[in-house]
Amino acid sequence: MMLDPQVTRFFGGIAAAVDPITRFRMTVGEPDPWQEQVLRSDPRKSETDRMLLCLVGRQSGKSTTCGCLAYDAYTRGQEVILTAPSMRQSITLFRRIIAFMHTDPAPPPIMRQTMTELEAHPRHGGRITVLPANENARGETADLIIGDEACFIQPDEALTAFFPMRRSTGRIFLLSTPNGTRNGYFYETWESDANVRRIKARSMDTTREDRLAQIEFDRRTMSDATFRREHLCEWVGAGESLLSWNTLERAMQNEEKALCLT
Repeated sequence: MMLDPQVTRFFGGIAAAVDPITRFRMTVGEPDPWQEQVLRSDPRKSETDRMLLCLVGRQSGKSTTCGCLAYDAYTRGQEVILTAPSMRQSITLFRRIIAFMHTDPAPPPIMRQTMTELEAHPRHGGRITVLPANENARGETADLIIGDEACFIQPDEALTAFFPMRRSTGRIFLLSTPNGTRNGYFYETWESDANVRRIKARSMDTTREDRLAQIEFDRRTMSDATFRREHLCEWVGAGESLLSWNTLERAMQNEEKALCLT
């Protein structure tokens, strides 16, 4: 049986509205496991989901995940703030949001749209604002605060200045690759016993063949420390390591028989 296109669009809009995974699939395709964990998180089921820290390898879809989170909250009538270390990165985040809006079968009615803001009609109430992180961020209130490349937002005050803007029922998502230093809010919170949810996703944990080929190219062409930081999500600096990744990898291969002394 063939359904009228308007009926199909209607049911597609309902499916996207109730399930952010469906929304992600409509725009991007099948999410990686870590992305599904993020999109399925729910503070009503677990208080640790009130704040999520995601340590993610390079080019693993951080900005796309941010865009899906932001747009999904927007369609539910929530106010969202996205921030990144620079205005250029903030605008890139906004483009991800617009991609989700263009594939939405039933987007909220838009009252205003600029390069950094999306506001629905007042009867809906949703609004998204993207801005660079700085210590002068004040005056906003949000149901959802998302920080992309949070390890690179310096100083800490520039990142934590957004936290008081969160409503009492609001949420905070911080996503980043390691920045090579063992300090700063993200690192210290990740290593602490704070009641937050931590999700780690190395680049090679993806199932996408094109990404795996790119990661293999990087493994051959990057320094060991850079590869470990960018793709293995390790807190290593730019200096030379005592043991290379290749050495450790060979050491884990169990091809030699044990030496028996009698």
